[in-house]
Amino acid sequence: MRRGAAWLALALVACGQEAPTATPPPPREVEDEPSEGHAATEDPAPASLVRASGEVTVGGAEARVGADLAAEVPIEVPEGGQAVIQLRDGGRLELDGPARAVLVEDSAAQVMLLRGRLYAAQPPAGNAPRPPLRIAAPSSTVEIGHAGEVYVAVFDWGGSWVSVLQGGAAVSVGESDARQRLRELDVVAGRAVAAPDRLAEPTEGPTRLAAAREAAAALAALEAPAVEPAAERAALAQEADRLDQALRSLETETRRGRDLTSQHRDAVRQGQTDEASRLQRELVAHSQALYRLRRLATARWERVRAKHLRLDALGRAPSEDPVQARRDRVEGLLGR
Repeated sequence: MRRGAAWLALALVACGQEAPTATPPPPREVEDEPSEGHAATEDPAPASLVRASGEVTVGGAEARVGADLAAEVPIEVPEGGQAVIQLRDGGRLELDGPARAVLVEDSAAQVMLLRGRLYAAQPPAGNAPRPPLRIAAPSSTVEIGHAGEVYVAVFDWGGSWVSVLQGGAAVSVGESDARQRLRELDVVAGRAVAAPDRLAEPTEGPTRLAAAREAAAALAALEAPAVEPAAERAALAQEADRLDQALRSLETETRRGRDLTSQHRDAVRQGQTDEASRLQRELVAHSQALYRLRRLATARWERVRAKHLRLDALGRAPSEDPVQARRDRVEGLLGR
């Protein structure tokens, strides 16, 4: 996109500033013990709303501070407003309005940012196991693996801009290499990357949250490229085709794994030591391939989901829902 250069130039204005000290999320109030046979068996909500300013709505109703936030319910933040969200897994989100986001539980991402701007902080986990903090958008996916802070902007026409303030993050757009490995761009603190449709080269970026907010607002004020609804639906269909390719490869590798497991079991039972060793090596290679293919399919699933949610909110979604058409297949292969 021609405006990619303007984005990157604006990002340079915000660079070279001191990194902020991360503010830990406020402790949640201890709730009353659930009554016997009721909420004790229910899964905890994916997040809760700890602070809101402006007329923030959840599912079209006025947001209530302290309330749990359910998955698949749109969160809307007005111009000048903000919603601070504490994730169940320990991460923290701040939605800067105007913004629209949806918490999800059917992918590796915890949240899908459909438009607007979002600050995400992943505190150090210590020795406790914890999943990465992952933000999916229509044109990119951002993952903080261990600890870090990022600022993500999704513009009205669908492009995105990611700035890493602390630590590091991996950014992807669902592309793969010849071995079907997900191509991820590792972005470190003080660097930013634009994703109009493909990833641009990283540039110098802000390290202060205030500077990132200023840079993202300046980028949002640029004249938006004209995108026809038909072209957006065609782009969604193309992403769905890429997802199907990844799912087919994953299905093939899954069947191969079952065959190898059966062969290995027979070789062990018959005392064929050399053959069992060979098959064990094949099973290790299969596990590695399965991991690669699952990461690729997950990224592409998130991209299709985010693109469809965005078009649905705009009233431009295709008549045939590509998400529902593939949901059972995805759940079977990815376990979600």
